[in-house]
Amino acid sequence: MFRVLSCLTVEHDVRLVVLAGLVCFVASIVAVSIFHRAIAARARTRLIWIAIAGAAIGYGIWATHFVAMLAYEPGVATGYGIVLTSLSLATAMFLTSVGFGVAAGDSGRWRPGTGGIIIGGGIASMHYLGMWALEVPGRVAWSLDLVLVSIVLGMCFGYAALAVAIKYRNYQGTLAAAVLLTLAIISHHFTAMGALHITPDPTRATSTLSLSPAVLALAIAGVALSVLGMSLIGVLADRRLASRTVRFEEIISQLSVARQQLEDSQQELQEQTLRLDTAINHMVEGLCMFDAEKRLVICNERYARLYRLPPELLRAGTAHRDIIRHRIMNGILDGDASDLAAERQIAKLDALPVHAVSSRIDAFADGRLICVTRQPMAGGGWVATHLDVTEQRRSEAKITYMAQHDALTELPNRVLLRARLEHALADTRDGNLHLAVLMLDLDRFKEINDTLGHPAGDSLLRSVAVRLQDCGRETTFIARLGGDEFAVVDYVTSPARDAAALAEAIKGALCEPFDLGDHQVIVGTSIGIAIAPRDGTDSDTILKSADLALYAAKGGGRGAFRFFEPELDQRMHVRRNLEKDLRKALARGEFELHYQPFVGVESGRICGHEALLRWHHPERGLVLPGEFIPLAEETGLILPIGEWVLRTACAEAAKWPSDLKIAINLSPAQFRGKELVASIVGALANSGIASNRLELEVTETVIMHDSGAVFAALGQLRKLGVRIALDDFGTGYSSLSFLQKFPFDKVKIDRSFVSELASTTEESHRIARAVVRFATSLGKTSTAEGVETAEQLAILREEGCVEAQGYHFSRPLQASRIAPSAQRKAETAIYAA
Repeated sequence: MFRVLSCLTVEHDVRLVVLAGLVCFVASIVAVSIFHRAIAARARTRLIWIAIAGAAIGYGIWATHFVAMLAYEPGVATGYGIVLTSLSLATAMFLTSVGFGVAAGDSGRWRPGTGGIIIGGGIASMHYLGMWALEVPGRVAWSLDLVLVSIVLGMCFGYAALAVAIKYRNYQGTLAAAVLLTLAIISHHFTAMGALHITPDPTRATSTLSLSPAVLALAIAGVALSVLGMSLIGVLADRRLASRTVRFEEIISQLSVARQQLEDSQQELQEQTLRLDTAINHMVEGLCMFDAEKRLVICNERYARLYRLPPELLRAGTAHRDIIRHRIMNGILDGDASDLAAERQIAKLDALPVHAVSSRIDAFADGRLICVTRQPMAGGGWVATHLDVTEQRRSEAKITYMAQHDALTELPNRVLLRARLEHALADTRDGNLHLAVLMLDLDRFKEINDTLGHPAGDSLLRSVAVRLQDCGRETTFIARLGGDEFAVVDYVTSPARDAAALAEAIKGALCEPFDLGDHQVIVGTSIGIAIAPRDGTDSDTILKSADLALYAAKGGGRGAFRFFEPELDQRMHVRRNLEKDLRKALARGEFELHYQPFVGVESGRICGHEALLRWHHPERGLVLPGEFIPLAEETGLILPIGEWVLRTACAEAAKWPSDLKIAINLSPAQFRGKELVASIVGALANSGIASNRLELEVTETVIMHDSGAVFAALGQLRKLGVRIALDDFGTGYSSLSFLQKFPFDKVKIDRSFVSELASTTEESHRIARAVVRFATSLGKTSTAEGVETAEQLAILREEGCVEAQGYHFSRPLQASRIAPSAQRKAETAIYAA
């Protein structure tokens, strides 16, 4: 190191050393700038720029070397061989070009290092070839260690310079890479000069073809400044041109992108327009748009077909009035097809609100209905849709009709009846007209429906509807309210006479036989009549009044009609109160069972007792079953009451001698429930009495409602050992058929026949004895009800009746009055009430 410093400070001219460094730095800046340009260029252009960069830095290395050699003062005359000097320049240019080319490759982390080593080798090759060209009168020797150090320094700084040049391509990177490249050249040169030793030898002469230092200095200075200056100017100009080229390419790219976006937008707009046209033309509605001047903007194919518009009326700008005139004059719309009609329609449409949505229904001549809806636009004008609502309106009308009419008879239903009533009642408020409201209920309809089946019942109802319509006038309104209930409404001037005449006409029409195909049936009707405004001024009140009158007519017997009276409302009020109290009676413990004995006719001994229900009302006192049992059956309260009777009667019978039976009546409503058999089994189990001590009494009414289910339930009970009795024998029309279907254990002869046994009327006497004789001949236990005289008992004994019960033996007794040890003889004195 000391040798290098000594050589630099003692044997060199410092001014020329600085000049050499300046030349080296300028050459390095030019070379790095050209190298950056080469990296940015494409393959073929890149090779040209690399060659230029290599030439620039090669010449810079060569110029630096020989300028520095001019500053070297070895103490002897020096010269340079032309051939080796030229070869050193060519070597420097070639090797540095190769180094730049390797470093500028597209990939590989090894490229900057390899390129830097090659450039370092190029610096060393140029230097030592140039030193080989040195001609001095003396002997030249080298220090190998410094030679090696000089070569390593050139390669290391060369590697660093190319690494920075590749990573940083801005001005700062260019400057840093140029400094490192300058250090590679300077450090190598002056270290190598420190390795040089010249020993003078006058015997050695220099070549005549060598260049003198002065000439070489002038050549180097001139060429270096011109070449490097032009190279630098070229690089700067190329950079500016490249920058502008990049900008221009960016602008071209942006224009290309914008053009592509424009083409894409146009294509998308075309596609959207196509989709919009497709959507508009495939709309169910006709669509049209008119501007603020009432001129056509656009319309779809549906609109054109709907109004059969010719091509000339489909053009944009067509006046709205011309299209309307076309509709009228060509008879497309229903109505007059004259000029006057067209002008009226145009004036009507011109009067529509401009800034509000409007809708109308246009009737076409072919029967179609078109709903036209106008929607105003912000800038004036409107968009209109034209929708065919013919089927919709028909469906709505059908739905409305179905909602207001009975599906079976096609008569108006209760909904339409109320609406018509409200309108008709308004006509009666001036007092000049009266309105008769008749409520009808068919007699024996349920029996026919149950015995002949629902199809026969439906056929009967349709026939009744036809006959009712035949009885009315143009002003008569007939409705079916449900089931077998109908309503007839008509205006009357003389309420009592006209309403009664209408009721008689209806009765007569419905009493005639109905032919139902395989069957011919006869039904009657019960009619309730209310007169408005006397019996009500609104639909609810007048219908309620007619319904109360119908209830009274049915209570008075079949086939009758009755006018509404205020007392009927009072009775219904009493009935509602009774129903309310009945609902609370069971919870309050107001029910009680009385027991009436039935005795053996021959032995006179008690066979058992029939449980009879009594109600002790807190205000009304004792209420008999005939008053509250029908009400309990209608309201469904008979189910909990009947279950209570079963449990209580069985529990009471458990206290009696084991040979006494307990008889309990069953209601039809109890058989409609699903728990009857389970309730009876539970009552027997809880009380502990034998099942053969329990007798259940059923009437024909029970069986007729649902004979299959009833017979199934009775069969289950009979298998358990429970005895089944047919009550009120002889009063129905089908007792014999029921006796064939089910093997009853007992037949109870109705009291109406027992009371006629001692009748003075021969016909009644014979019928009564015939019924008793027939009952006793069935081979079943026969029990006569309502025996009140010894004469009746004697006849029953004569006819072979097995058991009897009635006041002749005892009235119904409370449970506390039946002593377990009582005499079995039916002595009146003992069991008198």
